[in-house]
Amino acid sequence: MRKYRNINLDLLKVLACVGVVLLHTAMGGFKETGSWNFSTYLYYLGTYSIPLFFMVNGYLLLGKREITYSYILQKVKWILITVSSWSVIIWLFKHDFTVNPIKKIIGSLIQKGYFFQFWFFGALIIIYICLPVLKKFLNSKRSYLYILSVLLVVGLIFELTNIVLQMPIQTYVIQTFRLWTWFFYYLLGGFIAQFDKDTIKNRFKRWMKIIVVLLFLVSPLILFFLGRTTYHNFFAEYFYDLLFVKVVSLGIFLTIFSLALNQDNNKWIVFLSNQTMGVFIIHTYIMKLWEKLFGFSFVGAYLLFAIFTLSVSFIIVGMLMKIPYFNRIVKL
Repeated sequence: MRKYRNINLDLLKVLACVGVVLLHTAMGGFKETGSWNFSTYLYYLGTYSIPLFFMVNGYLLLGKREITYSYILQKVKWILITVSSWSVIIWLFKHDFTVNPIKKIIGSLIQKGYFFQFWFFGALIIIYICLPVLKKFLNSKRSYLYILSVLLVVGLIFELTNIVLQMPIQTYVIQTFRLWTWFFYYLLGGFIAQFDKDTIKNRFKRWMKIIVVLLFLVSPLILFFLGRTTYHNFFAEYFYDLLFVKVVSLGIFLTIFSLALNQDNNKWIVFLSNQTMGVFIIHTYIMKLWEKLFGFSFVGAYLLFAIFTLSVSFIIVGMLMKIPYFNRIVKL
């Protein structure tokens, strides 16, 4: 009997992966000028990628009946193996022998190593360690709502403070440790997992999906306006506590989750989904390859930059997945 796979979650992972690449490739197209252009629009569309990654992970793990420490330690072990392996590879490639590789490995988890995006793994490790205990309290939908409400209020306090101070105070906290935000999205994914998929499909009406799509499409305008007039900072990482972003993130998740997808007819989704973590890992170095080969001195450079980074990353990860050992450190 073939094991059932929720292909909707795979599609969410693929979209989140594309969003991360947009976050890292489109920013340079408008940050220096602070003006609105196509790069600005693409950049802010990528805002929802990190919330979706946490929500998918939360759905998968908190959807389990039991979470044991032995299971969690296995998850943490493979994250550390992946982070360590890639850090050592770059350490050797750069001949960076005057630097202690252990510092680079640990640094990567707090945005100070060779892979600044590995802060995500650092946050995941902290969340994972808390899950066995947290799962005991999350014994009903009501308990989820209680904790989510507390985290929502904490996020709102941060946002109100940002508005008053006219700057994001999250700048004082490394992304790894903005746990009030990451736990919110993680538990939100877990809360959705408490509902039957067919129930979600029936309750999430077509008109709701239309509203979500419209909000998603206009959201770059809203976020750019806030960044320019209120936050005085354009980085999307400071918008994750916004109630608006949380509502749209939830809406995107439910919209994709409630689509009628057939695994046999959409094998490409599973194929790409299996490569998303690898793309997340290596895409920043593909970006550096573009910068060295082509630069940005021609029209359309930033759009091609994003397309090049995404496509080449998927191609390379696809090849790495066929190589023993490498296939394990590009797929968590």
